[in-house]
Amino acid sequence: MAPATVRAEAMQGWESYLPDSELPCPNPCAAASQAMPESMPLAEFVRFSEQVVARTRDVTIPWLAGGTYDLAALGPLGNAINAAGKVGSALRRLVDYFSLLQDCTDIRLGLEDDMASVSYRILDPDIWPRHNDAMFTLGIVGQILKRGIVGHPGGGWDKIEFAFEADAHEMRGDIGKVVRAPCTFGADSNQIRFPAAMLDLALPAPALPGAGDVRLLSRSIVEKRRKTPLVDRLSQMVLRDLNTCGIEQERFAREIGMSSRTMRRKLTEQGSSFQQVLDECRMRQAVFEFRVRPDLSIAQIALRLGYAEHSNFTRAFHRWSGVSPQAYRAKLAATAH
Repeated sequence: MAPATVRAEAMQGWESYLPDSELPCPNPCAAASQAMPESMPLAEFVRFSEQVVARTRDVTIPWLAGGTYDLAALGPLGNAINAAGKVGSALRRLVDYFSLLQDCTDIRLGLEDDMASVSYRILDPDIWPRHNDAMFTLGIVGQILKRGIVGHPGGGWDKIEFAFEADAHEMRGDIGKVVRAPCTFGADSNQIRFPAAMLDLALPAPALPGAGDVRLLSRSIVEKRRKTPLVDRLSQMVLRDLNTCGIEQERFAREIGMSSRTMRRKLTEQGSSFQQVLDECRMRQAVFEFRVRPDLSIAQIALRLGYAEHSNFTRAFHRWSGVSPQAYRAKLAATAH
């Protein structure tokens, strides 16, 4: 799978919270505003956000950077979000077209009973830790919510709650105080939950008439998917659905827009197969589970990866890595201390 990328504009705005002496590398934020390429490796941006907090010991920076981020810097997508008439429309545009900003990411707008949510998770299992990248992205979501809350006494921030992938001890500082809301930790994705009624809150009128036209964005999404190798698209879908729902070849083929027979043929042309993609994703995700969830048993991890019998997982992992899952996990634990 090709390395995930993020638009270089993600670096904008951080410098206002960072004294030059505390930048993790020679002023990357200034570089972003001058001659940065159109995109950069996602792992590099995530590493930057982690280094910012480690060096400054200020966990509020990613949250503030997201909360004050100038969405207009995102071009047509930022303009479309800013032009949305309601909170729900703005969030839907952010979610639907997020892949134009960042690869290999699962971001969703959900609705359950009287609560709505935006969940965010990088799919690449090799990118960890990634705590402060989540704070930054949820800060952008929080910015949109706050725009709607202004002037609406019944839509206060006191009704909002958060969940984070990381355990509480892995995140510096009191995150609840930073976001001013209840938080839970060790979740399967990062999430901000809020009353569904907030989706109908009105947003300020757009400064750019006609900026809400999303047809260009839709065409850009189609073009990007067309250029993405099938193996990469399928890998992201498998990583997205592991732990959440059954992995079904027919369903993935329909989502991609082809028959399962055509999908198998195209995978063969790329020197792969559905089973190879599935096995590789499962093994990479297994390493992620070992690193992030050390308290889970091998049997529990096997179940999360879709294995009915943990013995099947053990054999598959040994073929992939040359050692047993237990030995691999022990080695990870030893290197972590």
